Amino acid sequence: MKRAEQVLGLVLLLFAVYIGYESSLIEAGAEFGMGPGFMPFWLSVGLGITAAALLFRAVALPASRFATAFYPEKAGALRVILVLAGYLLAIVLMKPLGMPISLAILTAITVPVFGSRNWKTIALTAVLTLFGVYLVFGRWLGVPLPMGILEEVLPIYGPIY
Repeated sequence: MKRAEQVLGLVLLLFAVYIGYESSLIEAGAEFGMGPGFMPFWLSVGLGITAAALLFRAVALPASRFATAFYPEKAGALRVILVLAGYLLAIVLMKPLGMPISLAILTAITVPVFGSRNWKTIALTAVLTLFGVYLVFGRWLGVPLPMGILEEVLPIYGPIY
């Protein structure tokens, strides 16, 4: 497992460098550099720091400190499959229903996968995701989102009243 963590740390570090480079090529476009490249750049910095820590740990610690093998449990594999199915469903529904609704559906699928069984919590989280995505990205940042069936109901641009 030590070798696997070394390889993973190196791959993630290279991926972070690539994402950081590509996001630096995106035009900033707004005051204080807060444009389309802002979030991917800083996410790549965070990923790079985490990957470097993982790589350092994998190199510095002796092999006896690592697990000998990894065998996923059936329940964990089912969770991964359900989350991937939720993402695929969100992608398929994004054009007809719009991004806010498809992300709300994704949230409603993934929240129970991660352990919440309270339907009020699931519904509230999905509704907050829908309005959060719309308000933050559509209204505040002015990002042109695929709105689908909400195109005529919720305006993207203009002041928030």
